[in-house]
Amino acid sequence: MALGTFSPIEGFMSRKELESVMKDCRLPNGVVWPLPITLQVDERTHDKLKNKESVVLASADDGEAYALLHIDGMYKYDLDKIAASVFGTNDIAHPGVKYLKNGGPYFVGGKVDLLKRLPSKNKYLEITPRQARAIFENKGWTRVVGFHTRNVIHRAHEHIQKLAVEKYNCDGIFIHPVVGPKKEGDYREDIILKTYELMMEKFYPSEKTVLGAFQSYSRYAGPREAVFTALCRKNFGCSHFIVGRDHTGVGTYYKSHDVKGLFDSLGDIGITPVFFNEINYCRSCDSYTEKCLHGPDDISRISGSDARSMLKSRRPLPGWFMRPEISRYILDHIKNDREVFVK
Repeated sequence: MALGTFSPIEGFMSRKELESVMKDCRLPNGVVWPLPITLQVDERTHDKLKNKESVVLASADDGEAYALLHIDGMYKYDLDKIAASVFGTNDIAHPGVKYLKNGGPYFVGGKVDLLKRLPSKNKYLEITPRQARAIFENKGWTRVVGFHTRNVIHRAHEHIQKLAVEKYNCDGIFIHPVVGPKKEGDYREDIILKTYELMMEKFYPSEKTVLGAFQSYSRYAGPREAVFTALCRKNFGCSHFIVGRDHTGVGTYYKSHDVKGLFDSLGDIGITPVFFNEINYCRSCDSYTEKCLHGPDDISRISGSDARSMLKSRRPLPGWFMRPEISRYILDHIKNDREVFVK
């Protein structure tokens, strides 16, 4: 919020803002914004904050103060109502719903001022929106396609990244993996970043690729989060944004056409979505494609969940699924008992 990643959001939402976002995917002033940005607290904390104008936001890890919150209101809200609106379900098995319901029933609204940024081993890649725009300007880029991910790179992702740059005549791609908290079973952020650094060392042209670390966390909110991730990349200076078949979804909670439907209903949001359906590998064509005239016996599916399953069982992935340099790096970590997945 304080760095401009969530612009025009500058603080935690008021009740009016929350309800507007839930109902219309817009702020009260009509600006598109699809996800609540809220601060939940329990009853004890709520009572402590009564009559306070400003409070320090400190880290539970080191006790250091990192921001000031200027309180302009506190309110209680039905968590089931938020879950149904934002996630389309109240199922506690949904990780976004679980996170919401584990928070307190009270919400604190107000603007946030940054005192200092959180420490991070990935800080060298955690460029700010202002820094990203400066990098693109220095490179002479005006058409930049953004890519959001919480997975290591496989060949389908590689295909759509290259195709998006070519198809939309972009100057380059901004690869921006999420490095914040994740759910159990997801890839650790250092693994994701290292696989992309390997790609840039060996396969991606440096003059057309910028890698950054997105210090946020996945809400697993499907269509709403797809729009949210696009808007954030607009703030980083992207003109285009890749939206996959199951962008930021989880399980079977969202249908593949839901994402495009939401983008279409919201109209122009200031960044052009680049939609892709499921990308498969055709053995007869020896190519990656959304559609192919060959039969199902020739088509091999590529998915992040399949990759995680095979890697966890220490099975090498075929070269058409994932570049050997990437799969070897991950399997070497697993064989040496280094953590690859979030526990």
